[in-house]
Amino acid sequence: MRVVWCWVLAGLVALTGTSCARSTAGEAVAATGAPKPAAPITVATMHVTPPNGTRYTPSTPNGTFDGCLATDTTACVVRLLDLRTPGGPYNAPNTSRPYGWYTGADAPLCVTRTLVPGSTATGSSLLKAGLAPIGSKKADYSQWQVTCQDTSQNGRLRMWWLPMSKILVVEYNSGSPLDAQVDQMLAAATFD
Repeated sequence: MRVVWCWVLAGLVALTGTSCARSTAGEAVAATGAPKPAAPITVATMHVTPPNGTRYTPSTPNGTFDGCLATDTTACVVRLLDLRTPGGPYNAPNTSRPYGWYTGADAPLCVTRTLVPGSTATGSSLLKAGLAPIGSKKADYSQWQVTCQDTSQNGRLRMWWLPMSKILVVEYNSGSPLDAQVDQMLAAATFD
């Protein structure tokens, strides 16, 4: 009987330690378990407050996660890029190009919830194009269906492009519950 109680007590200590140490997206967790509001970020002249439960990575050594909002389960759900900065030529986003949401010259890699980067993209079809707000500005907006070498990585993405400000926002794996939060974040954006 004493051995059983020791096991129960050890299990409770382990569970308590695990739940007390758990945090959301690297943020402190309040006593209620809710994450602290995300800190505002600035990309070029745009100021946004990321959705709760996300964290922003302005740059990484290899550039793979530059400008990414990540969650606990996805390394890059939204990319916010300042294309004014030097770093070589880029292709301006354009709905007339096959990978119009991608600024590189080669075929892009797929971005999925589990793999970043994933397999090479094999196609990109424009689903919708028009204008959408980012704060007080109107962005070129488009939705794309992306196909990948590994078909399990196929998905949709959404893109907002401010050509005068040279700010690009790309949401990978569109259709998730995060869509409404991304829309709210961009609608509340302010500019210098």
